[in-house]
Amino acid sequence: MPLHDKYITLTDQCSLRHLEMPCVYNKVTDELYELGTDAFEFLKLCDGTRTAGEVGGDPEFVSYCIGEGILAALPRPYKRYINIGTPSDASLRYMELHLTTNCNLRCRHCYLSAGAGEDMEFATVFRVFEEFDSMQGLRMLLSGGEPLLHRGFWYINERLQGYGFRSILLTNGTLITKDMAARLKVHEAQVSIDGMMTSHDLLRGDGTFKRAVKGIELLTEAGIKVSAATMITALNRADFDEMQMLMESLGVAEWSVDVPSFTGRFKENPGLLLSAEEAAPYMSYGYGGGHHGGVDGYACGTHLCAVGVGGQVAKCGFYLNSPVGNISEGLGSNWDKIERVRLERLDCDCEHIDICKGGCRFRAESYTHAYGPDPVKCSCYGVTSSRVKGGGKGDYNESREVFRKCV
Repeated sequence: MPLHDKYITLTDQCSLRHLEMPCVYNKVTDELYELGTDAFEFLKLCDGTRTAGEVGGDPEFVSYCIGEGILAALPRPYKRYINIGTPSDASLRYMELHLTTNCNLRCRHCYLSAGAGEDMEFATVFRVFEEFDSMQGLRMLLSGGEPLLHRGFWYINERLQGYGFRSILLTNGTLITKDMAARLKVHEAQVSIDGMMTSHDLLRGDGTFKRAVKGIELLTEAGIKVSAATMITALNRADFDEMQMLMESLGVAEWSVDVPSFTGRFKENPGLLLSAEEAAPYMSYGYGGGHHGGVDGYACGTHLCAVGVGGQVAKCGFYLNSPVGNISEGLGSNWDKIERVRLERLDCDCEHIDICKGGCRFRAESYTHAYGPDPVKCSCYGVTSSRVKGGGKGDYNESREVFRKCV
């Protein structure tokens, strides 16, 4: 059957998203394609009820979309409901959903203090799913605690693929079994690897390194994309070259490396904290494109928010103790309350500001003030405190010594 006579439909893995610009998003490949107006209007017609001849369009563009998995050409009609969202000046793209405070580990650098073992109610979970999807969200980060320990995780897991967003499981990897990996419906799993065996186990507990590595292997065998996250500490600073070889040998698609914020349980272990100058060189080890970036002219986290176990909504997981509201008030109304910080409001004055976007706002606030610089990012670019406008609480290293004396 020639293409002209086949029914053209947007594939189940793709959805139209009208963010700051019209786009089509592939939740399986995590590709976001920016579209011109004509292309967007054409794809709106591709609901499986018309043939290629009826919808028209540039044949070269249609062939490209079929090759990218955006469109499918079918021999019979296949009705696909296409939801078109409302354009936004600051779209909500990434959701950090804390399913539970339960965890099987007590990591020494965790930014969360010991919880009471609380699970998010099913009604809250699915309300977030529905409202995030309707707001054209892209990536749902299932976090905790250890999200696998939510009493109803497998029920939640079975519902994931019915939405237009990509689901990512944030896990310590130690509970993964072969059967569990086969049952998972997530598109991606991010496993924490905080050093080679000695340093990882000192941070997370005896035997956790081998179990986490085995978890990565089982997830990969099950066909789930695996990314990894590493926090830089005094224990693992000598491990990064070896860790890089490990990530490559395990087939880890993306590796994020960052400096933990000095809060939660980390404050009970101040000896793990490196100075900004000491930590900065290791920030270059990560690879891959997974991040929660901002838009031009704004500081980090412009597209991100978090929902805590009790339904509290905040601009990221670090701010769950100072939420802007509760999901019971609606995700959209809470999203409107979250401040998007423009770069000109920051007390930063260097040529790198458009690239670094002021670094981590929580880390900056911890060591300077709400609109102060992030000393770790400053060190990454070789910027000293003399280049900072307005002053603040003192630099990163001074705060580090204060914390050492107070805990």
